[in-house]
Amino acid sequence: MRYGIMSDIHSNLEAFNACLERIGQVDAYVSPGDIVGYGASPNECCEIISRLAPTTVVGNHDAAVLGNLDLSWFNPSARAAAVCTSQILSDTARLYLSQLQLDLSKSEWSLVHGSLDDPGSFKYITSPWTAKPTFEAMPVGITVCFIGHTHIAEYYAKQSGIEGVDRISMRNGGKIALRDGFSYIINCGSIGQPRDGNPLAGCGIYDSASGIIEFFRVPYDIAETQRKIRDAGLPASLADRLALGI
Repeated sequence: MRYGIMSDIHSNLEAFNACLERIGQVDAYVSPGDIVGYGASPNECCEIISRLAPTTVVGNHDAAVLGNLDLSWFNPSARAAAVCTSQILSDTARLYLSQLQLDLSKSEWSLVHGSLDDPGSFKYITSPWTAKPTFEAMPVGITVCFIGHTHIAEYYAKQSGIEGVDRISMRNGGKIALRDGFSYIINCGSIGQPRDGNPLAGCGIYDSASGIIEFFRVPYDIAETQRKIRDAGLPASLADRLALGI
């Protein structure tokens, strides 16, 4: 099967539509969460993703707008965005987000927003050291785990029986072939707010038949997204950072 990977959309409708066009026709969609937060179009993004019916897990921003995560956990800009999103979120979008689980495992892969060993804590995987607990928590027979949360396009690879973990940047996109005897943690980056120095939206495709994962960086109308963020009264920093990919 061909899966479209869409993480950390963050209410960025322009980037979301551009990534859907780039991904094109696939058999199913997978999302490691954070559909809302930061951006000005939470209801529109929830409507689209619910219609696509992807396999989706809850992100920390999704949990926060539902009142399921203490906002003191967030920095001031993220906290302001969560409050604003909660105020404008439709009942339909709220119901959709409330039905998402913390993690899921299918026959071919696992899915979580932060780390698989403790999904509810929303820990960040930012190094080989912090990746190890997720490798250890992957169910028997599953060798791929899709994550989001960091907004950085990269992957981690660990060979069976070997202690070390490799970390490989994919900030400019590219393609990898999964190897036998290895396990992988895959982060296709953020659609709505990239933070790896590349302002282009990040998404991907996993072809389970060929074992190929493609990482895409997709241009979109950043200026329009910035305008909508400012018009919504959200912190200006959330608009400014989009042009820098930070």
